[in-house]
Amino acid sequence: MEIHSMWSGPASLYLLTALSHGPRHGLGIAEEVARFTDDTVILGPGTLYRVIRELSEDGWIRRVDSPEPDHPHRKYYELTPRGRDQLADALRELEAVAAAARRGLDRLAPGGA
Repeated sequence: MEIHSMWSGPASLYLLTALSHGPRHGLGIAEEVARFTDDTVILGPGTLYRVIRELSEDGWIRRVDSPEPDHPHRKYYELTPRGRDQLADALRELEAVAAAARRGLDRLAPGGA
């Protein structure tokens, strides 16, 4: 599994998640991330566009035409099939890491194995 962009930081995971429900422009991606993280994650422009560039270079997202007739020059991005697979792989990996951490914590609890 390729993970260099995914683990350049959690911003990659947030961005892929934001695009999992359809194409968005840069500000729309940042707004969606803020929404689903209850405003605990705010992607600034530097981080946002660096991660967009990295994920585009990896082939996980691609630029698409703007669906907005009033804003035809706005840059929209969508997940590629490869990006959708990478997101699913990353989520499975994170779930396995979280499960291992829970097992470790359970052993530290009084009466743990």
